[in-house]
Amino acid sequence: MERIVRTKKELEAAKNDDIETIVIVGQLATDVKKSEKIIKYAIAGGAGTAALCALAATAAPVTGGLSFFVAAPVLATPIVTMTGIEIAAIILAISIGLTLLIALFKDYEEISYENCQQRLVLKKKKTV
Repeated sequence: MERIVRTKKELEAAKNDDIETIVIVGQLATDVKKSEKIIKYAIAGGAGTAALCALAATAAPVTGGLSFFVAAPVLATPIVTMTGIEIAAIILAISIGLTLLIALFKDYEEISYENCQQRLVLKKKKTV
């Protein structure tokens, strides 16, 4: 089954509904693609990085989102130092939702990305 999504809310619903192929279109596709390196770093960073992301996400409703800005320097410093990724990309990943993006890139792989059409196709990874 394939689902086309245009908003963060639709993306989250597609992920939660365990859709086989997610087609992200519009600005969201570009934003998710730009966030990919940061999210893959967070996944590779292991439990500590993922726990900090989850903690920031949990505290966000209480802190009005400030928890993400508190967590950002801790997450961003090694990322920028090691990979040279722009601060703008880190902020972009935070605005989309680190927890959502981490879960998305853990469970899905990129099939194609068309920058001109702002279209990103993700397919659920096969489990062995």
